Amino acid sequence: MRTTVIHAAIALFVASSPGLAAAGEVHDENAGVFTAQLPEEGSSISWGQAVIVVDKPIEQVLPIVQDYANYVDFMPNFTKSRVLAQRGTRAMVYMEVSVAKGAITLYGQLNLAERPARGEVRVVEAHLMDGNIDAFSASFTLTPVDGGARTEIDFKIFVDPDIPLPSSVFSRENERAAGRTVRALRTRVFEGPQRSS
Repeated sequence: MRTTVIHAAIALFVASSPGLAAAGEVHDENAGVFTAQLPEEGSSISWGQAVIVVDKPIEQVLPIVQDYANYVDFMPNFTKSRVLAQRGTRAMVYMEVSVAKGAITLYGQLNLAERPARGEVRVVEAHLMDGNIDAFSASFTLTPVDGGARTEIDFKIFVDPDIPLPSSVFSRENERAAGRTVRALRTRVFEGPQRSS
């Protein structure tokens, strides 16, 4: 619980501190979103992280995160998300993402699953099984705050697309992608879950 309070305090402090943004410690201009780059052992590319608190209980956020087939409808740059097999919250999902303003399509078969619950905290993870990407991992950590009335979303993503560009470019893109993802998820949460077509 203390970690949740600290994350929320950081997000609020960052949003109200233009001096920090000028210093380059915050890369997301959207109030209430905290983003960062986290080192990955053995790689020069960093994870992207974004933390946001939404005014909805976890019971309304978790179904959106687990709605893998409809990621294409709201996740940034997704052009396909098709569930190949699913049992409970574990699924094999084929996804395509358009990058570089549509010039490149990254695709992969992902294993998505919810970890065993740790108290009230829920974690959904994605790992690359196959595709045209060197590495892909992501996780949503959802934590109830304010007595369960709100939910902290801590999203992390690591993508190594095997493209000959400096690693700093991909580290920045991972961070930006994390920020875009939590903003898109917040919008979707307020729209409510949609039925798969």
